[in-house]
Amino acid sequence: MSQNIESNLRYERKWIFENCNYIDILNKALKSNFLFHLHFPKRFVNSLYFDDHNHTSVRDNLNGITNRTKFRIRWYGKNSFILDNPKLEIKIKKNFLNYKKIYQLKNLDKLNLKNISHVKLICGEVENILKKKLLIATVTTHYERLYLISNNRKIRATIDHKLKGTNFNCYFQNPIFKTCKDLIVEFKYKQEYDNYVRSNIQKISSRFSKSSKYVYFALKSF
Repeated sequence: MSQNIESNLRYERKWIFENCNYIDILNKALKSNFLFHLHFPKRFVNSLYFDDHNHTSVRDNLNGITNRTKFRIRWYGKNSFILDNPKLEIKIKKNFLNYKKIYQLKNLDKLNLKNISHVKLICGEVENILKKKLLIATVTTHYERLYLISNNRKIRATIDHKLKGTNFNCYFQNPIFKTCKDLIVEFKYKQEYDNYVRSNIQKISSRFSKSSKYVYFALKSF
C-alpha cells in the first residue's frame, strides 16, 4: 500500500438505530464523552451507485468480504435527480478502514437522471474513468445528513435520516421510492484514534454494523 493511501485511511464505524427518535439520538451524541457539536449545516445527500450484473458489491458486503469496492456518483441538494457539482467516488474498504478516490465530473453538471440521453452520457463517462464496461447504474439513495465533530476535533460524526432509495436500473424515468425509517450514525476518524473511540462509546451501542444504504436499497430492488 502506498504511503499516500496509508495516510488517507480512516475508520468508519456505523450504528443503525431502528424506530428511534432523531432528537434522542442527537442528544445522546451531544451528551456523550465526545462532546459533539455541530460541524457543518445539514444537507441532503444523493448517490447513484454502479455495480455489475451479478451485484458483486452487494454480495461482497453480505458475505463479509473484508476487501471490497463501491462505485458511486455523489451530489448534494434537495433535487434528487439533477446532478449538482457531481463527483465520482471509488470507495475502497478494508475491514473498517476506508479510503476514497474522487473524480470531478464537471461535464455532467446539471444533467437529469430522468433523461435517457443524459443517463447514457453519465454511464459513458463512468466507463471512461473506471475503464470498466460491465458496470451499470443500479440504485439511487437520498437522505438528510447532520454533521458533528468532537470537542477535541479528532472525531467526525454524521446522523442520516429521512432515507429513501430507488431501483434506478428499472425505474429511472418514473422512480418508485422505497423508504427506510432507520437512523444511521457514523464515526469517521484516523487510525490512531480507534482505541480512544472504543473506550468512550458508553452512550452508544457497542455493536457496529457493516450494512450500507446501498445494500439496503439494492436488496429492496431485487
